[in-house]
Amino acid sequence: AKVRTSAFGELPMAIATWLCACMSMGSMSRRGALKGTAALPFVSAGALVHPGAPVLAAAGATSTLPQVPTSKVGSLGVSQIIQGHWQLAGGHGRIAPDAALRNMRKHFEAGITTLDTADIYGPSELIVGRFVAQQPGAIPCTKFCCFRDLRTISKADVRARVEAQCERLQVASLPLVAFFWADYGVKRYVEVAKMLAELKDEGLIQNLGVTNFDQPRLAELVDAGVPVVSNQVQLSAMDQRPLQSGMAKYCEGKGVRLLAFGTVGAGLLSERYLGKDPPDADALRAGGFSLNMYSATAARFGPWSLVQELLEEMDRVAKAHPGASIANVAQRYALQCSPAVAAVLVGVRNSAHVAENTRTFGFELSGEEMARLQAIIDKRSGPRGDVWDIERGYVV
Repeated sequence: AKVRTSAFGELPMAIATWLCACMSMGSMSRRGALKGTAALPFVSAGALVHPGAPVLAAAGATSTLPQVPTSKVGSLGVSQIIQGHWQLAGGHGRIAPDAALRNMRKHFEAGITTLDTADIYGPSELIVGRFVAQQPGAIPCTKFCCFRDLRTISKADVRARVEAQCERLQVASLPLVAFFWADYGVKRYVEVAKMLAELKDEGLIQNLGVTNFDQPRLAELVDAGVPVVSNQVQLSAMDQRPLQSGMAKYCEGKGVRLLAFGTVGAGLLSERYLGKDPPDADALRAGGFSLNMYSATAARFGPWSLVQELLEEMDRVAKAHPGASIANVAQRYALQCSPAVAAVLVGVRNSAHVAENTRTFGFELSGEEMARLQAIIDKRSGPRGDVWDIERGYVV
């Protein structure tokens, strides 16, 4: 596999590029996330719309939207759409913390009450923590990512990092921590996962998950007694790796829930690209890291004509469900493709798609509709392998 040497050591090119994008702070430092910005006012319980029956003001009008259901993930009831705040890492445009907080609140009031962040997402944990402090009903889910010092990381290091995450997120214990290990060649991932499990026993962590673990290594953790409740993975109509590898079946049997990201492929699975050419160089530059990453997924899926065939079928399905969009169909496919799937993550750079995302729960795909979509998906060329095999450099 191609290797990039960086401050994190030698990593497969895809991982190193992804990590650099995550670590990019853009124009916003962690200190700036807290400094010089006015805090949002506290919102009284009476002023909040109950998450079970969200109402959203849009374009000057108020419309009742479908309820956003929750799924059991460990001890948590997470909303089946999760606010993804990777974009606050930088690499997707300038970060305005107060605008991000208002955006979080709009999603929360629409019933999207669970937020996803990570220790490597620049100031993301700090900004999410500000929101959590003002809205105790929000559920912040974060990650514990190990890219460097894999051979030397100690219990003291793990504790210090988790305590720092609690401080940033302004919680006494972390509701859900997803563990990531960059290099399976350094076989300490079970050992370090057990360190996290010890902190769970102490109460610093409420639930322990993983992210981008393949099926064999996930099984190693489970067999070693690590109480894994979730695996956050890329899963969509264009990326079937959690299904084709047996990961989804394994998780279903072990009670491990899948949290799916990339379900709409940075908008590739939407009306924006129906009947259109793929993103050109200018669009890719403007679209940030997400569009570049998911464009690579689409290229591995097959020729652009196959993506168009999928979009056309999704459009036909959407039109059979009043008010539904192609993105809604893409999200429903991910939610319904395996009983192991608990929720989908959606990047929430702004609140433009709050109402649309909520409408995902206004309908379900029939067995016949799922079969029509799967018939097209089964024509794919890739992506090949297990979860994150390509990004780790194991397969092309």
